[in-house]
Amino acid sequence: LEGETKEQVKLAHSYMVQLGKKAVEMAGIDRETYYFADRKENDAEHSYHLTMTAIELASQLYPKLNVGLVAQFAAVHDLVEVITGDIPSHTLTKKQREEKHKTEMAALPQLLAELPPYSADLVQRYEEQIEPEARFVCVVDKLLPAIIHTVATEANKDEFFRRYGDESDDHLAQLSGARSRQLREDYPEFELVHLLRQLASLIARKNLLQVGNEITSDHSLDE
Repeated sequence: LEGETKEQVKLAHSYMVQLGKKAVEMAGIDRETYYFADRKENDAEHSYHLTMTAIELASQLYPKLNVGLVAQFAAVHDLVEVITGDIPSHTLTKKQREEKHKTEMAALPQLLAELPPYSADLVQRYEEQIEPEARFVCVVDKLLPAIIHTVATEANKDEFFRRYGDESDDHLAQLSGARSRQLREDYPEFELVHLLRQLASLIARKNLLQVGNEITSDHSLDE
């Protein structure tokens, strides 16, 4: 190889190693949702799920968005968690969410220094939450726990009831509604996503509560 080409190839390889390290680190960060009864979802799996979901929803619901850019933002959206870890936001107050954001912004310079230039630029742009594609990815991200609860109900039932105990369906609906109102306030331009979140949350909640009722019935038969 000629000198310039050789240097390009060596630099590209170093970028691949940097990103490979991040992929491994992401796979080691557990989230709250479960894929199987004995294994939680990790950040690498979540990012793949979000990427596939966001490009499909963008093409169907908001075709004016740049679907390629949506995919890129989705792929990097949680990279900062290799430093901060996963901080679940669904039950946080507004003040707690602001603290979470501050924590992530404080970690951002370290992350950017550990990434190749294009990836670092993508992360920076995503975190700025200015471009419509970045904002779209951020709000679609909020749909995914309900989808995992729907497709892996049995795996998530124990965590769901540990967190919510004997809460009634009405009370859980109120909690979900409050979160929906906050998201609508923060992302008013994506009404179709908000409607989709309401449907996804309702179906997931019904499935989990049905499992809970079956568990209660089984216990009553054992007594």
